[in-house]
Amino acid sequence: MSAQPATGPSTPQVTPITRFVPVAPDADWETVRARMVDHLTATATPAWTDHNAADPGITLLEVLAYGLADLHYRTAERHLDGWPLEVRAWDADAGRHWHATLPAGRWDPEADPSDPALTPADLAPLSAVADALASPATSATVLEPLVRASRSRADAVALLSTEPWASAFRPGDRPAVVALMRTRLVRQVAQEQAGVVATAVASAHAAAAAAAPRRSDPDAPLDVGAIDVAAAAELAWSLPLWDEEVVALVRRERRRLSREVLSGHLDAVRTTTSDTLAATRAALALAGLDTDETTYAVAAAPQAAGLLPEDLEDEQGRSLVWPPHPVQALTCEPVTADDYARRARSHPDVVRAWTVTGRLPGIAWNGLPTDAIPSVAVDEHAVALTLVVESRTELTTAPRRAAFLRDVLTTAVGPEAGAPFPDWRDDVDDLEPRRVICDEVGASLLERAPVLVQATLVSEVGADREAVIEDARARVVAFFERGRPETFAPTPAPLVDGPWPRHDQPTLGWVPGASVRFTEVVEAIVGNPLVRGVEDLAMKVDGDPDFIPASHGYLPIPSNAVPRLADARCIRVRFSLTSRCGDA
Repeated sequence: MSAQPATGPSTPQVTPITRFVPVAPDADWETVRARMVDHLTATATPAWTDHNAADPGITLLEVLAYGLADLHYRTAERHLDGWPLEVRAWDADAGRHWHATLPAGRWDPEADPSDPALTPADLAPLSAVADALASPATSATVLEPLVRASRSRADAVALLSTEPWASAFRPGDRPAVVALMRTRLVRQVAQEQAGVVATAVASAHAAAAAAAPRRSDPDAPLDVGAIDVAAAAELAWSLPLWDEEVVALVRRERRRLSREVLSGHLDAVRTTTSDTLAATRAALALAGLDTDETTYAVAAAPQAAGLLPEDLEDEQGRSLVWPPHPVQALTCEPVTADDYARRARSHPDVVRAWTVTGRLPGIAWNGLPTDAIPSVAVDEHAVALTLVVESRTELTTAPRRAAFLRDVLTTAVGPEAGAPFPDWRDDVDDLEPRRVICDEVGASLLERAPVLVQATLVSEVGADREAVIEDARARVVAFFERGRPETFAPTPAPLVDGPWPRHDQPTLGWVPGASVRFTEVVEAIVGNPLVRGVEDLAMKVDGDPDFIPASHGYLPIPSNAVPRLADARCIRVRFSLTSRCGDA
């Protein structure tokens, strides 16, 4: 056995420290702070002149900047596995927050700042609260222990109604000041006693489950509200908090459990169909979700069974889940042309889809073939949109093409293609506004426009005439199939994107309606070194009356079509007898 050579200590790999450079729209903490100070300087009351780091108001501002940075970190790291239970927008404000919030600006935005009757506290209540808490007589250091020792919120507000607090804080600001003075205690208890709260909620749930067989309806879902009330009553004896604060901690634990339940059932929810919807809802309720949570948890499926946009919106049309569900793309504004195309690309049999202006041959918004009635006649200049879609399969018959386009419209826009006129109204005509902000959206199948290329190729003597022609045709065919180089790169995502699922367009392929430049055809053909030049180049779409000469610059293509080389052979070869440039 040979001896191993001695090796010295390995040199550690040193990674240099580099400064973090934020990329728009992100910003580092110092940038956020600087922006906030600039805004404060421009809008704060004239009496506030000290904006240095030692000023208590600036300290509060820096806390807010830190909060923004913390929120950014948390949201950037989240994958929304618990969506749509993450943001409970369906809850009333009282159900979402256990305390009042600090006033952030003037109470009355219409108030005239120059009104002599307005005090500095009227113009900037947050600044007034900060100034009072920084004053030695009414400082937060003195006030916080007193508020903590109060037996209830009413007692704490009553404390602030006595001097010196009554002169420092307006009656409308006092609940917010109480909440501010209690926040640190509540957060401390929430963090340190999280296990105690979780145990109490679990024990109350277990007790309710054990008592379920003795109920009149043993199969009914457990009363989640009653379970939480029992847990809060148990915790009220052991936690140094007010009753409403204990309820808030129980609610916090309940929402953690709700997201956990949804994450555990996510695969089942995403595969739920109309036939299994009842079973999925029952399983979620049995796992501990209340009625509202069960309703919105089902929305975690990309195509939630039996779900309408109105089910996730209030009477004013505001979304009750955030981010909104993809099905709400039908009613969320703004809906852009790209949104229609993106939704069309979600159809399993669609390869590519574009939205173009005008009413093109195909299926109109109401499910009728274009030209079936005058109001849906083909018109490239009509105030309408057409989804031009490419099918994965060849549709050989007119009925199959029509059925496919209606199905695409149903996916992209809604049921109007199958039921254009609601049956509960008999006074609707085809000019009435429709569901998606009055847009008229039809569908057209991507066609392939046969292009005849007529040209004389200049080649050297001895070249195989037929081989040169076949090579030229193959190069033009490949160019039409591949598309232009500028279409190869994927379109960068916008800084602000909608809530609809991304279905990006494939990067290769010709764009419908994009004209063919003569220079591009020449460039493709002369890629063969045997071709020295191209003479008398002209092109036309098969069926057009005349060829368009190269001097025109480009060949127009119909809006719902991409070019393909026609079968007709219109290319010939001329042999060059010399090597002079004039021969090409």
